[in-house]
Amino acid sequence: MEGSFMKHGRQCDVTITKTHLKCSLKNNIGPNVQLEVSLSDVLAVQTQSRENSNINSVVVHYAGNKKDKVLTWEKLVLAGEPELCKEVNNVFSYAFADRHRPKHYLVLINPRSGKKTARRIFHKKVAPLFRACGTTFKVYETTGPNDAKTAFQDVDFSTLDGVLVVGGDGFYSEVVTALVLRQQQANGIDADDPEATLTPLTFPVGIIPGGSGNYVTKYLHGSTDPVTAAIKIVLGKTTPTNIVSLHQGSKLQAYAGLLLGFGLFGDMMYMCEKYRWMGNVRYKIFPVKCIFSRRLINAEVEYLKESTGQWHKANGSFYSVETGVVDLADKETKLVPVFGDSALNLHLVTECPLGDHIKQLTKVADWVSGAYDFNFVQTERVLRYRVSLASLPTVKLAGGEEVLADHYYVNLDGEAILIDKPSFDVRLHTGIFQIFGEMQL
Repeated sequence: MEGSFMKHGRQCDVTITKTHLKCSLKNNIGPNVQLEVSLSDVLAVQTQSRENSNINSVVVHYAGNKKDKVLTWEKLVLAGEPELCKEVNNVFSYAFADRHRPKHYLVLINPRSGKKTARRIFHKKVAPLFRACGTTFKVYETTGPNDAKTAFQDVDFSTLDGVLVVGGDGFYSEVVTALVLRQQQANGIDADDPEATLTPLTFPVGIIPGGSGNYVTKYLHGSTDPVTAAIKIVLGKTTPTNIVSLHQGSKLQAYAGLLLGFGLFGDMMYMCEKYRWMGNVRYKIFPVKCIFSRRLINAEVEYLKESTGQWHKANGSFYSVETGVVDLADKETKLVPVFGDSALNLHLVTECPLGDHIKQLTKVADWVSGAYDFNFVQTERVLRYRVSLASLPTVKLAGGEEVLADHYYVNLDGEAILIDKPSFDVRLHTGIFQIFGEMQL
């Protein structure tokens, strides 16, 4: 359809095709101003009546593009005769008839994430966009660690199109763990059994960045901007993703959706958590301190190779045993994130000069290709692995339970998990849920 409207007192000729909205704004001095919006970027269309006037307005909300993969919430307001505005609205309704976009969410906010701005981020930046797009939501604010599961007690998930997390990577892991546990309980699956096959979630999960690292959104959207994440949620496209389970002592510790690192990375996260009161500056101090005081850990690592389906062993002393649930893979000169891979890349970092280790870690931090191409890094494509610490000293507790004498930690999505048993088990679970957004490389 075609029609003439007014925008800021100037004539604006509008053409709507099957794929685009095109506007030509008249300019008395220079050339006309052209605007072209893909219909796939349109978030919502509203028709508004003006009091005591025979002119109505059409408001088109759409996603605009800025640099660095950041999206902006844009509005195009066109004034015209009521019948013309109605026609535009009908054209959009017809164009979007087969487009299903989620409309009802449960939103979980961790007010203590990062700089403690998650509440403000949602209510000031995200909620107005959702309301403009006709999206409804129920908000639950957590009151402490592991409180996310409380939000699900009386929720009928069949009425929801998704669950949204407002916070950091650790809170994202907490919510995913609570959701997956609830789903397994509903299907009679024992999550403490490391051999159990998990039942996938029936709805997508989204994340609005409000933490310290925000790596999940950075990997997925190429940006940690909360409005960009909110727009991706409104657009409704999803990416399949995996989780890994961490078991020790025949008990599930948690599910990870981003990374799991034992040894050096666990020590780093423990120190960062211990000194949380220092704010984000702790992430610059304690990782460096841990690198210079790195410790070798005697361990036996059994891993199930993807290529052979057979178990293999690696014995020795390791600085770290690490996997990325969202992996980083070489692509030309840089590392790029990979969601929903068919296997885990298990990296075993053995004894090496400090300088070489720093070079390797710097490449990972800078997303430079070849970050794992060092002779002290053994990389295996695995579906599962077990770490045995049987050679390390242990002590017996009053009840007779045997635990490790020293403290060791796993960095699980930015949270430090204490490893106090002589062994732990890590297993990949593919395609357990969809996450709102698409890869932006």
